[in-house]
Amino acid sequence: MITTEAVETDLRARIASERERELRLPADGIYQRIAAGDILRATGKLLFHTPPPQFPAVLKSVLDTILDLYPGADDVLRRHMLEFLVKLGIDLRSFLPNWHLAQGLPPGAIVEAADRVLKLLSQLEHWDGPPRNALLNAFRQETRARLKAEGVSDAGELEEMVCRLVGDSLSHYVIMIGEEINRSNLIEVARARFRGDTITQLGNDYAAFLQYAIWLGASFVTTNPVLVKIAWDTDPDFWNRRVDELILSRCTPARLRELLAGPADELARAVAGINSLVTMAVVEENCRLLRDIFLVTEGREGYVSLQVNPKNHRDAEVMIQEALELYAGLEERLDGVPNVVFKLPATAAGKIAAEALTSRGIGVNITVNFAVFQEVGFGEALQRGHALVAYLALMNGRMATPVRDELKAKGVPGGVEAARWAGVEVARKAFHRLYDPPSAGGLGVDVERVKLLIASLRIYEDWFPDISELWGCPVMTIFPNVRRAYDAHPRPFDGRAVLGETPADVLQTLLQSEIFRQAWWMPGDAEEQRPARVLTLEPADAEALAQWPPMAQTLGQFIQLYDQMGEMVLGRMRRLAA
Repeated sequence: MITTEAVETDLRARIASERERELRLPADGIYQRIAAGDILRATGKLLFHTPPPQFPAVLKSVLDTILDLYPGADDVLRRHMLEFLVKLGIDLRSFLPNWHLAQGLPPGAIVEAADRVLKLLSQLEHWDGPPRNALLNAFRQETRARLKAEGVSDAGELEEMVCRLVGDSLSHYVIMIGEEINRSNLIEVARARFRGDTITQLGNDYAAFLQYAIWLGASFVTTNPVLVKIAWDTDPDFWNRRVDELILSRCTPARLRELLAGPADELARAVAGINSLVTMAVVEENCRLLRDIFLVTEGREGYVSLQVNPKNHRDAEVMIQEALELYAGLEERLDGVPNVVFKLPATAAGKIAAEALTSRGIGVNITVNFAVFQEVGFGEALQRGHALVAYLALMNGRMATPVRDELKAKGVPGGVEAARWAGVEVARKAFHRLYDPPSAGGLGVDVERVKLLIASLRIYEDWFPDISELWGCPVMTIFPNVRRAYDAHPRPFDGRAVLGETPADVLQTLLQSEIFRQAWWMPGDAEEQRPARVLTLEPADAEALAQWPPMAQTLGQFIQLYDQMGEMVLGRMRRLAA
């Protein structure tokens, strides 16, 4: 039998070996990456894989090289140089230096470095027009799409914000984005975490704009067909181009015409394959964005959550096989341990799949997860696994809605307002059941290896109970629109709020909901709080669990949007075939 220690030792050794290769890269290797357009790995080497005492000298060497070679460079190389300076300029104004550089540099050194980069950028961007203008246009388009995802819908307001943030110079863009980042409440949470005032790790609950979330301090991202489709709807020009590239990487126009005219089952398989390619492209890009965090934390953070096909939620073997194939593909593409975890459903089949994958050292993220019994059942299983990290996602907003509808239908006074606390109370109870020692009624699960993750957050006017009441949970993933609303003004912050208590009157109201009792009640609780139908993770309960409103509604939407994404792919195939 392979021991936990052997699996984890091998994983950590492979991660350490990759980090060592980055540490050995000389300063001129940074410039080679810039020249090749590999801006992410160029800035990553400086920020994450340069010993802090050497950073000022290495930075000077790179900047001097750019200054010397810029006059004789062609437009392509000039654009790469300017793009590097823009990204590095924002990086140094963001949370990123806290992961590595700031730990070994004197106070003020990061600010001084940021100023040096900005000074060179200001000097070079005024030499000529085409590379600078092309970048400004790209940043305008990217900023416009991000703001739409953040919920800015008024066209006039949107364009005004784009003009204000991007302006007419790259230097202006660096300064404005840096200021916007540092006004966020979330970057203060990330800083509080590094001070030890909370353990909450931030994540991006969206399939795009991860770089912006990373600047704020995020080190996790979730992706699934729903989120990919939302991103596609938000920025159709970008995604249409990207999907077209992926389709043509697999099929010629002639082959597309054959598929469209051939048997339906063959076409369906082709669409499913391209669907998977699209999702994998998003996942690989996000893996690379988080790769440096993954390496410097030795595999403790920096993960991308990838959902297996939701249509297979009843079939453990199919889910296992899909995950193994995707993992092998990413292992080859990334040339190392994939910084990915697989989203599996919180069902009996999902538990079998989770145990099989984590026994191989492959991380998982348990989704369509709403209840304490699901958290406890999977917590026990994941603790036995060999993965470096695994996650237990609680989908708070998707729990609150059916509880609200049930209490409203029953005419329970205050039910609509109380339902906003449903996910908070389940999360608090799950937190204690997972992490309290056995002597206090918990499992004593290792919080660094099995992480309760709060997801599917909602906005209630200007109140965010799933955020404000749950700081102190290991991970919290936040939609762009929720983040913008939460950042509307400064918020009070309690880094251990999860240890608080839900108001007693609110809990009594919630207990009038059968759905809530099914999510909250555990054996040993008062019998008068027991639900009429106790749900479990046993195979005999599989159908009842699948029909439970929060499960049925969420799985139904995942499958529906997966199919809609397939229809969008089919539309691009038809266009290319024509």
